[in-house]
Amino acid sequence: MIKYLKLLDRKEEAISIVIALVLIAAVAVACATMTYAFVSGMVGGISQKSSLLSLDLHSQNDTANIIIWVVTDIEGEPIKDGNYDTSLLFETGTKDYGAKIIKQEIVGSGFVNVGDTFKVEASRDGSFVFTITDTLADKTIFKSILIKY
Repeated sequence: MIKYLKLLDRKEEAISIVIALVLIAAVAVACATMTYAFVSGMVGGISQKSSLLSLDLHSQNDTANIIIWVVTDIEGEPIKDGNYDTSLLFETGTKDYGAKIIKQEIVGSGFVNVGDTFKVEASRDGSFVFTITDTLADKTIFKSILIKY
């Protein structure tokens, strides 16, 4: 028993208070640096969000299989002409290569703007889905419901 008491009676110090404070400060600086790098996007934890378009049916001509879509809202960055691809998809999801899709600038130029229209003409009668894809991000930025052309 006396042997154990002698062990407890030792007066050994693990590290000095100065070294402990320096270590704590270094850990705090490292945490602050990592947090800043994450928030500012240096590490890549926060990715750029792709833009989204809202389009409404403006007019429909069932006889000619033509629908005109009007851009009603853009969420995110402006979409530059040439950085998107338009498609008309059959009910099965395959592309209608005979479809004609023409963007008509109503407001501004060089970008998709609110008020611009897309004239979509299907190659034949049927139900189709109109899509717009951001070619840089490879993401769909607009997809209509199944519509009768």
